[in-house]
Amino acid sequence: MTPPILDSGRGDLVIPVYETLTITCRGQRTLAWAWPDQTLVGQEFTDRQAQLSTPRAPGQRVALVSECPGQPGWPYCKQLVLNRAQGKDTGYYRCYYKDVKAIIDGTTAVSVYVFIRDPENPFLRRGSEGHGNDLETIFITHFSMHITVPCLVTVPDLNVTLYAYPTPLERSGMTWDNKRGWSIPRQIIDSVPMLIGFACVATLGSQVYDVKLFPEDPVELIVGEALTLNCTALVEFNAGVDIQWSYPGKQTNSLVETKTYREALYHATEAVSILTIHSVNVSDTGPYICNVTSMDTTETQQTQVIVHERPFISLNYRTGPVVEVTAGQKTFKLQVNVSAFPTPEAQWYKEGKLINQRPEFKIKRMRIHLNHALEIKDVCQEDSGLYTVVLRNAAAALERRLNLTLVVNVPPQIHEKEVAEPSSPYPSGSSQTLTCTAYGLPAPNISWQWRAWGPCVLDSTRSRLDRITDCQNWQDINSEDAMNEIEAIETSPELVDGRHKIVSRLQIRNASVSVMYKCSAENKVGTDERLIYFYVTTIPEGFSVDVQPPENPQEQEKVSLCCSADNYTYEQLQWYRLDPQALQVEQGKPRDCRSVHLYADTLDGQLSFQEPSNSWVLDFTIPAVQLQDEGHYVCEAQSRRSGEKQCLFRYISVKALEAPRYKRSLTNQTVNVTESLRMECDVEDNQPLHQMSGIQLQDSNRTLSIQRVREEDAGLYTCTACNQRGCVNSSAAVKVIGSSDKANVEIVILIGTGVIAVFFWALLIVIFCNVKRVNPADIKTGYLSIIMDPGEVPLDEQCEYLPYDSSQWEISRDRLRLGKVLGHGAFGKVIEASIYGISTSSSLDTVAVKMLKDGATASEHKALMSELKILIHIGNHLNVVNLLGACTKPNGPLMVIVEYCKYGNLSNFLRAKREFFLPYRDRSPKTQSQVRRMIEAGQMDQRTPSSNTPNPTPADLWKTPLTIEDLICYSFQVARGMDFLASRKCIHRDLAARNILLSENNIVKICDFGLARDIYKDPDYVRKGNARLPLKWMAPESIFDKVYTSQSDVWSFGVLLWEIFSLGASPYPGVQIDEDFCNRLKDGVRMRSPETASPEIYGIMLGCWQGEPKERPNFPALMQILGDLLQDNSLPDYIPLNHSQSSEDDGFSQASSRPASEEELRLACNTLPARYYNCVPFAGCVFVGPSKACQPRVKTFEELPLEMHRQKAPQDNQTDSGMVLASEEFERIEHKHRGAPLTASHGSLGRSNSIRHRPNFFSQLSGQTFYNNEYGHLSEEGFCDFFSSPDAPCLASSNV
Repeated sequence: MTPPILDSGRGDLVIPVYETLTITCRGQRTLAWAWPDQTLVGQEFTDRQAQLSTPRAPGQRVALVSECPGQPGWPYCKQLVLNRAQGKDTGYYRCYYKDVKAIIDGTTAVSVYVFIRDPENPFLRRGSEGHGNDLETIFITHFSMHITVPCLVTVPDLNVTLYAYPTPLERSGMTWDNKRGWSIPRQIIDSVPMLIGFACVATLGSQVYDVKLFPEDPVELIVGEALTLNCTALVEFNAGVDIQWSYPGKQTNSLVETKTYREALYHATEAVSILTIHSVNVSDTGPYICNVTSMDTTETQQTQVIVHERPFISLNYRTGPVVEVTAGQKTFKLQVNVSAFPTPEAQWYKEGKLINQRPEFKIKRMRIHLNHALEIKDVCQEDSGLYTVVLRNAAAALERRLNLTLVVNVPPQIHEKEVAEPSSPYPSGSSQTLTCTAYGLPAPNISWQWRAWGPCVLDSTRSRLDRITDCQNWQDINSEDAMNEIEAIETSPELVDGRHKIVSRLQIRNASVSVMYKCSAENKVGTDERLIYFYVTTIPEGFSVDVQPPENPQEQEKVSLCCSADNYTYEQLQWYRLDPQALQVEQGKPRDCRSVHLYADTLDGQLSFQEPSNSWVLDFTIPAVQLQDEGHYVCEAQSRRSGEKQCLFRYISVKALEAPRYKRSLTNQTVNVTESLRMECDVEDNQPLHQMSGIQLQDSNRTLSIQRVREEDAGLYTCTACNQRGCVNSSAAVKVIGSSDKANVEIVILIGTGVIAVFFWALLIVIFCNVKRVNPADIKTGYLSIIMDPGEVPLDEQCEYLPYDSSQWEISRDRLRLGKVLGHGAFGKVIEASIYGISTSSSLDTVAVKMLKDGATASEHKALMSELKILIHIGNHLNVVNLLGACTKPNGPLMVIVEYCKYGNLSNFLRAKREFFLPYRDRSPKTQSQVRRMIEAGQMDQRTPSSNTPNPTPADLWKTPLTIEDLICYSFQVARGMDFLASRKCIHRDLAARNILLSENNIVKICDFGLARDIYKDPDYVRKGNARLPLKWMAPESIFDKVYTSQSDVWSFGVLLWEIFSLGASPYPGVQIDEDFCNRLKDGVRMRSPETASPEIYGIMLGCWQGEPKERPNFPALMQILGDLLQDNSLPDYIPLNHSQSSEDDGFSQASSRPASEEELRLACNTLPARYYNCVPFAGCVFVGPSKACQPRVKTFEELPLEMHRQKAPQDNQTDSGMVLASEEFERIEHKHRGAPLTASHGSLGRSNSIRHRPNFFSQLSGQTFYNNEYGHLSEEGFCDFFSSPDAPCLASSNV
């Protein structure tokens, strides 16, 4: 029998108290209901009766049972409805077949247990209403195995504890069932001595199971919209909880509604609190917190509420406008940062075309995510391009768009890698070009490496073809150790197969050694490599045949066949002779090499291995070839790589042996005594002739020669030629005429001539060895100004003596970015350049690069190398242009990298600042502070690199006026730099304003332009012999005796002072360089003081111009004096200038000069510091120790006018005119200098006297150049040829 079924299912039912219980039962027979509370009255009615009110007694509870529509298979239906269910209604509700007597669950009935959850009455006690204190009685029989304590409950998850009185029970074995109560085993009851009763106690819950805040994600709203938040706590059924809200507008916003309720579930109780704000404002933005508090715990949930004033869209880059990705990547997302409300509509475009319409989107290789990101699968190069994302809010009429450039980087690929096997052997001595063609984005860099020939790993189990990853010990290719001579490595972009690829060619000039080459293509996303087996063989094509003799061997001659095969390529060599009867020969070659052995005879050869050439040699020799040996000979070898047979064929044609015959017969000859005789026996035969007669036989006895014929050599000569076929003879008579005495005389003459010739050549060799040859290095070294003291190291040995440490100074040429040319000379040039990381700041710095011009000779290269080594020897100093590095490696030009001075040389700077010169002393605290820092910098550490500038943001010197302090400061710094050079045993030799550079912070630096100054075009440098010298700045001992010392640099420093305080004017204005000038310069005549120079400054100049070098102050003393002047407040604040300074010649001509008065000079003597004890003359005063002795005041060129004709003084940027010294004038200067009398005519045009010898003075002047005024030219034509006739005129040239 099929039991009835319930619509509620098989589980228990739990409903809150006072709710309506409804259960529907279906069956195949008439149904009836039974319920646990017997006091409950059942009332059945039909649908028609349900519409009528049924009268019942007051307070009487009724269970309504009604019929309901049946279903297929279940025609009967009864529904039980219990309104306002109470706790005592908890229990089993049974639906059964009414017409069956036996009521059995699962057969004729179906039951369901219903809990009427009543937290106020958790225990179920039927029939005890009004008798709450009555106890239930439990009957225990002897047969009871378990005792049940019926603690029935209305709440299914109630925590019930059982207590026994007066003795507690053992709890092990006791079980709880919320439908029956506690079940206690009988042995536990029997184990206690006394048991009176049980008590069931329910503990009120306080546990909070879970708290959730809905919605969980942050809430975004527009002003005026409604906000609703739901905080739901799941707690124990009878737990008391308190739900409180915390939010930004809690104290001020009164329009917030909070609604709470509880709902009992089957396993717990749900407590809910709903917060509602009907119209939000911007001030409502912030965190909203729900706090759920019970007796023991507090749980918190929080969400963020953002209230926007209006709809908006914010669109920004995530990583920048350019996004890079690597080709081959499985998936990639093109993302942007989006902040918008409400959520906008997103569209992506590529190159202006909508992504949704592109084929990539249709095949699902591209798709748009909810966060507006564009995902690209299987990235390829074609995906690169311009992408545009567009966000729209149609309701708010908002649109934002953003462009992103997607760059797809492609790892390099070398296209020649398809040839995986080793290449064919390369002929020894040949020129080869190895090529690597690579493609990638960005364009890859291709590099070449090599390693010695051999296996990459010592493992015989590996395959013969090694992998590149197994090969170690790779070396970069350079010209020194590349094994094979490398001509060049050329790398250039080329268009290959429609793509721009990088093609690199390794050009090998001479293939001599077998090595392995590797070309690597690398960019930032990958690397690809190709291995090249460069096997060099001495065998052409690796397989060759050689036959000796090479052409048509003669019968009975020895024939050798040599087959050579390279061991790297071939093996198993074998000689064959083709059978002409069995082989059909077509044009002398067989049809198939693989079947040669089928129609050929095997020849036994001698196999040997040649170690030097790594080759096999198979020799086959025919000792005496016969006519029947003529035919095809084949050498067969097997390829190691393919296993195929390869053959080389040679046809040997044997020439039949014939009797010899003469082409030309011998003829009779008549010769004189001592002449030579030559007779040739021209025979058509390859066999050697037998020696029958004669004196000297050559060319296989075919030629008879007699070097010196004698009388007894006359007679009949016969040539006999024989071979196996027979002999032939040819005879000729020789007649000798003359006597033997004549021959003896000829021998004596010949011997005498030989002895004279040997003596003559020996004499020439001795003369040549004793002649002094000019060292090419001396020529170009003369162009260098700063040199080491020749007393320390000879000038021609300085380049070899000084070291160069490439590890400290070498800089890669790749780091340099050359710019404009700052200056150039005949041999060198200075270029402005940029370099990264030369200083500690890791920034892009500007430097100056000195280098040679194209086509420079070895001596010019040596001169620049000498300058580099001298700069290294000097070291760093604040007032010297310091060396930063050099590029000396042979793969490029020699470069010397020095500091860059932005304001150029001091001479041009002073001339440009004349209009902005203030003849005042600057007493401002800022200037005084700068002066103190300048002095302290020299006292603390003079070797501090110039990169440590005191002012991080230097002022622009072009925008600031020039003051007296600046001029004294420049002079002080030069003296300090020269003191440093002198301490390093260095002599400058060209100290002038043009060689002083001005840098930032008013710092001057001493430099040496060397080869970079165009001494051929610069009027300051004029050619004489092989050197050019700056005469106006040279001391007398340097002019006359070629003596350069630190004291001669002091003289040049005095001229430099004159340049500085004349604001860049030319020294000796308007003065001609001639004999009278040189004499007066030696006699103590000096330049007048510049108008801007105080008597103290002019006194320093005169001290530097002392005729005796020992009387001049040294640079430490000059530095001390100028430093005191910088800090001396007793000097006048204003230097008066003559009105003529603003005249046409800028006040620097001789007409505008005014000598200092004796009173001014005396004042200057008194104001100088007393510690300057050395001789420092001041135009009439000289200090010797602490005493003072006044001498006659200094003579100047302006006070003693020259007798030579004058020209108007030029402007400062022009050359001064004047006569150059004629030859006799130099003679007179030299003789006067040495105290020797000399008579010569005087004038610009004159004749030399009858002096035949060349004076010593000119030999000392050899290799020097003299200057007129500033740019005077002393040409070689100005010298007389002292070896010409006395009547020859000697012209003195004058070049402007």
